[in-house]
Amino acid sequence: MNRCSFTDQDIIYRAGDPASVMYFIKAGQVELIDEFPETGRHVTAVLGPGKVFGEVDLIHGRTRLSTAQAKGEVKLFQFTETELKEALFENHVKSLMLSRTLYEHLRDLYSDNNLESELARLRVEMHQTVKQAVMDHEARVVKSHNGMMAIALPIVMLVGLVIALQFVLP
Repeated sequence: MNRCSFTDQDIIYRAGDPASVMYFIKAGQVELIDEFPETGRHVTAVLGPGKVFGEVDLIHGRTRLSTAQAKGEVKLFQFTETELKEALFENHVKSLMLSRTLYEHLRDLYSDNNLESELARLRVEMHQTVKQAVMDHEARVVKSHNGMMAIALPIVMLVGLVIALQFVLP
């Protein structure tokens, strides 16, 4: 377990980074942010002391889906997957510190026997789907604008040439 500190606006990790650790917030606040090429940044969650983040990406072995950024001064505990397992199964003090938040979050995502867990899973799935749809739409808009420019540029040049020829040829 490592302790780390961040100042206001420091990036803890970026979307697309490999998920090699998870975090426990000792003090301060962390914003989870989605970034879209055309519409910019959107804060999807603000987490405070006692909360855990980055654990789902770590457990699934996938890259980060969002960017985590410090909001003010932040103090964190950083756990690798091995340290997480050791903390949960071998060190009772650390286990108590982590287990409540981690359990509640994972229960909400993976429990099959209640409506809340289904809603939590659907929220995560919807968030990922909407984010991908927005990014795909923005890519199509940019491509469309580039295509329009490719068509408009020769027309503008032709009009300019015609106007220039009218001044040169009386």
